Amino acid sequence: MPKLTPDKREEVIRRRGNISDGDGKKHPITNLEIHHKDRNTDNNAPKNLRVLTKNEHQVLHGKGRTKR
Repeated sequence: MPKLTPDKREEVIRRRGNISDGDGKKHPITNLEIHHKDRNTDNNAPKNLRVLTKNEHQVLHGKGRTKR
């Protein structure tokens, strides 16, 4: 599959109601990102995509901070 375009990214997030798969809460679309479970950015199958907040996504990849 081709890379996830910005329009497709937005479509995936809106279809899921702007709800993060991480915390189960609704967030502004500007704070949400798509994570590829298998880390293959060419695999855009719906079961491979997770909607996460920017912070959740960074933490998952070991780059972010956890809130305390």
